[in-house]
Amino acid sequence: MLYLRDHDSTLFVELDHWQDYGECTIYIIYGRRFEILTKWFEKFSFKTLRDQRNNPNVMWDNTHFGQEEFIYFDYKFSDYKEKMRVMLPMIKENLASFAKKYSTLEDYYREDVLPVIRGDKELPDVGADWIFIYLTLGFLVDRENYTTLKNIILERVEWMHRRHEPNVAHYYDRIDEIISYMENNVNSLVSR
Repeated sequence: MLYLRDHDSTLFVELDHWQDYGECTIYIIYGRRFEILTKWFEKFSFKTLRDQRNNPNVMWDNTHFGQEEFIYFDYKFSDYKEKMRVMLPMIKENLASFAKKYSTLEDYYREDVLPVIRGDKELPDVGADWIFIYLTLGFLVDRENYTTLKNIILERVEWMHRRHEPNVAHYYDRIDEIISYMENNVNSLVSR
């Protein structure tokens, strides 16, 4: 994984890879982590600090750029030079585009959260990190619509809990406490 640390965020590029059926498969992930969105949550998470801090808040792969999801190399890498000539400029271009689209908290909110409030986008139906990231983002960026966002997210949490989603189950009994902690403490982290 490659990291580029900016003032209050980190830009990521990960080249996940594996060998299968005579090919080496590369899966490229582009991501950004805004420290303010997750730093406050560390004390509540069941993940290790390393896992928490090494995971982006928002991620894309090549399909978001209209490209093939995977890049395949011949098992013996006989096509290495040819594939690298294509892959390296593609990564550079995609990363620049991703970094521009998600350069600020406001950009992230506009791209991923505001469409939820407008009813143009569905919330995830697995995992739990997104719950606290989206709530924090809404709280920091658009306090006027925060209550609406919070209600939408908590409705989804209830739905996920009824489906026995394991990540939600881990936080379900403490969700009010966790959200209250964020609402009362995240502003103090912004001024640091």
